[in-house]
Amino acid sequence: MVTNLKKFTLLHDLNMPIRDALRGVVTFADATEDMLEPASRLLPEPLRSRFHTAMQAFEEAGKRLIHAPIDMDRINAAAQFACGASSDKSATSAAASVIVFAWEHLTQSRVDHRHLISETIVADRLSRLRSTESDDGFSFAAALFLDLRKSSAIGVMPGVTRGITKDEEIEVDLALAAIAVWLASKRADTLEEEEKLLDLSMALVRALQPEAANVLQSHAAFTHFLDETSSHL
Repeated sequence: MVTNLKKFTLLHDLNMPIRDALRGVVTFADATEDMLEPASRLLPEPLRSRFHTAMQAFEEAGKRLIHAPIDMDRINAAAQFACGASSDKSATSAAASVIVFAWEHLTQSRVDHRHLISETIVADRLSRLRSTESDDGFSFAAALFLDLRKSSAIGVMPGVTRGITKDEEIEVDLALAAIAVWLASKRADTLEEEEKLLDLSMALVRALQPEAANVLQSHAAFTHFLDETSSHL
């Protein structure tokens, strides 16, 4: 029984790096299709249509595999972790997967960049955080996202090179601030409502862009920003 448990734990721990690898493959497939578009126009039919069909099938198959299962329980656990109320392994894992889910949701719908995020690195960074008696929920959440901002979890090749330009850094900061505000806000009743709440958080943070860009330079300022902004959601 112990051996089986160890095998199961090992497979479970591999889920994050496998999803990270698939994210890279999906992004590569998407970029490859864009780069090969001019050349594909030289292909005669039906080869041209087959090429597009194959690339789209490959990309969509990957997208179905890169997401950890997200439900209201995991979002609630992530919110608890983000405010420092829970720090066990399951809460850490839930927080990492939910932050990645939120990042990819915003990347697809609201943010103009294509930087990858590593669920493995996010989980590792979260596991190192420790709440103190002086931390309230907003203070811990601010520390959490400021730590992710300084880490190698987000970039062209997370863990290897960030490759983020100055202009793109603003977009990254806004997305991280929006996810932090979303997790700090009152929870919705359904997953669909949570996604709408995340979109609303992004819209609100973007409307406050000058303030949002500055507050990520200071833990105290970001803590106050989370307190004030999340209450509006």
